[in-house]
Amino acid sequence: MPLRQSASVLALAHIFLSVSAAHAQDEGVAERNGSDGIVVIGERVGVGNLRASAVVTTDDIEDRPLGADITQSLQRVPGVQVSTGDARGGTFSFELYMRGLNKEQVGLSLDGIPTGDARFNGGSPPQRFIESSNISRIEVSQSAGDIGSPSRFALGGFVNFISADPYYDTGATIEAGFGDNDFYRGYVRLDTGEIAPGLTSYLSYSHQENDIWAGPRARSSRRDHVEFKAVKDFDDGGFIKLRAAYNDQRDNDFNIITLGEFEADPRNDRATDEISGIPAIDVDYGGALGGTREDFLVYLNTRFMMTDTASFSLNPYFQSLRGESFRYQDRQRRLAGGDPRAVTGYNDLGGAIRPGVVTTRDSNAFGGPADMRVTPRDTDRYGLTGEVRLEDVIAGNTIRIGGWWETTTSSETRNFYPILNSAESIDYNRGDLAFVEYDRESRIETAMLYAQDSIEVIPDVLRLDAGLTWFNIRYRARSPLEYRTLVGFSQDSGINPKIGIGFRPAEGIEVFGGYAQNFAGIPEDAFLGSNAAINPGDLDPIETENFDIGIRYSNETIALVLQGFHTRLKNNIGIIPRTTTGIDPDEIVRGNVATQAANIDGTKSSGIEATAILDFDFVDFYLSYAYQDAKHDDPPVGSAERAALASVGVIGGARVRDIPEHSVFGQVSVEPVEGLRLQGTGRYISDRVGGHILFPNSFAEIGTEEIPGYTVFGAVASYDFGDTGPFQELRFQLNVDNVFDKEYIGAVSSATATLPEFGLFSGPDVRTLDRYFIGAPRTFTASLRARF
Repeated sequence: MPLRQSASVLALAHIFLSVSAAHAQDEGVAERNGSDGIVVIGERVGVGNLRASAVVTTDDIEDRPLGADITQSLQRVPGVQVSTGDARGGTFSFELYMRGLNKEQVGLSLDGIPTGDARFNGGSPPQRFIESSNISRIEVSQSAGDIGSPSRFALGGFVNFISADPYYDTGATIEAGFGDNDFYRGYVRLDTGEIAPGLTSYLSYSHQENDIWAGPRARSSRRDHVEFKAVKDFDDGGFIKLRAAYNDQRDNDFNIITLGEFEADPRNDRATDEISGIPAIDVDYGGALGGTREDFLVYLNTRFMMTDTASFSLNPYFQSLRGESFRYQDRQRRLAGGDPRAVTGYNDLGGAIRPGVVTTRDSNAFGGPADMRVTPRDTDRYGLTGEVRLEDVIAGNTIRIGGWWETTTSSETRNFYPILNSAESIDYNRGDLAFVEYDRESRIETAMLYAQDSIEVIPDVLRLDAGLTWFNIRYRARSPLEYRTLVGFSQDSGINPKIGIGFRPAEGIEVFGGYAQNFAGIPEDAFLGSNAAINPGDLDPIETENFDIGIRYSNETIALVLQGFHTRLKNNIGIIPRTTTGIDPDEIVRGNVATQAANIDGTKSSGIEATAILDFDFVDFYLSYAYQDAKHDDPPVGSAERAALASVGVIGGARVRDIPEHSVFGQVSVEPVEGLRLQGTGRYISDRVGGHILFPNSFAEIGTEEIPGYTVFGAVASYDFGDTGPFQELRFQLNVDNVFDKEYIGAVSSATATLPEFGLFSGPDVRTLDRYFIGAPRTFTASLRARF
């Protein structure tokens, strides 16, 4: 089904249910609150779990501007670090870390359905399937000990976004938002109420747009988002839930810069705001930096009760991505012979033999030759999760047996089209395809089985969770414009144990600890981010070992937790240039170089996390702190292992990039009068490593580049008017992010993180490789919500 028809299909489904509601509305039925219930204070710090965990509540989500990127709400969780280029979100500039691991090493799901690869290019970050106003809670497991998590990326933690259920009463919810940088958002949600006993549904639509603050004349972001959900609850506790989400997004995101450029002008990401007509300048034109994408996800969540103590679930899903990214090039490329895809043969090593690429370049000339590089990326994922749950078949035991199966097919093509008239615009003719650099396809089939027995050794005092997981991943990849070989092989994880133990010595006190082994195989980047044929013997699968220990205390008004962790990651994989000889650094930044995948020796992350929550009638406090010591392995100088690290841009023994030793999040909220809520927040990130500086060709270790820490503050004021005229729950909210307009580096880009520093050719202290995203300035956002 074409993605552009998906929204129409969802709308028709909702119209049908709405018409039915007129005949089946059951008066006097209690209103469902659109969530899974109230989260008590202990649940927010993971009470009852035998691992480090936390819950981000609906109220926490609503502290952000309505419609803001849902991942920003994770900032409060200790050990989790999120950065986006704009105060309300970002795509290319989105970076997420958890306990020293990055967004491609953390499991992400929506209602237990895996959202897949979190890369910007070719991946599907979870926020594309999420309207923040339709999320009831976020469950965060900083530990990797969660049995049944459907992800090949959950090496050290997991994040599950839980969507709100429909209301039981008929009505509509509207939201509007306005703010700096011409921000506008409109949202409407229609609830049918109870159509038939236990059957409810809603349909929502939102549109938002804004200018990119660093280049408002050339760059903007626009998003249209549709969601549909229908729920059928059964009297025995079972249910069927159907949810679908469609997202159509186009944006120009933020550019990456060097530390020197930041220090010289901390509010400039070096992307220009106007066409100059000179290609050497316009390679950084912001209007040619971005992409478009359409995402569609549909799935079922089910639970069927076989007896009062036995149930099973089946959860099928399908997701598709159709998108492309684009980037201006200060030269024109055309494959000789007139066929942009021509391959004349293959050499003895299997590499493609192609006609020469004719390059025309006069970068400093007004109206000089230029290309638009367009990279289409398509992905389809379909799969199924399922579980049988048996309680007290053996007294005091809860047994879970389940599995996950998924097939992912992906393609990526890099096309070059001549700019029609570079003196006037960036327009190009899609009918004049001059050169296709590569055309890659992959198919990955994942199977996972798991089993767990949760044993109440001493009821309400001592519990043991003992589980096992097993993965098998089958890979197929081809890239006929680069190599002849059809790559095909499989990897088996073996048995990975997961053990957790919890002890309650007294009322309100929990001591917990656990151990888990995890397996991720080889990421898609090794196929769709490299134009070297993959030899199965060249890459070992990524694996981790995780240890947790902690103590919690909670009562009706106070929750405290202190926990420690250690994560050992083995066989990490990075993407590097196949050669650095004679390469223009700009070619690396723009991704126009041959690359290969290689193993990185590994990392070790250890740390301490603490959270304190005090919740009183008129004031509440939230404080979280994390200490993280994340370092790469330190093999001996001169060893083959250390040379392998250097070849992927890593200095042995150095700290992992962008992971601060110390981070703090604090929040204070007061309600001086009924309906009025005032809130202040603060976030501190200490100094961190921005880059490992190695000399090209020789990969000689120069040292690490430190980027400065920062502290930013936010303020929120909201007023609930209650029922006013035809409206219910009328609420106005004002958010001010970065109140004191702090200038800071927000994140290290994953795009160039493992590359050597070419600027060293010009002098020992010269840095030319772009690595960093700048943080957002002070930003005002006003939001309004009402139901009727």
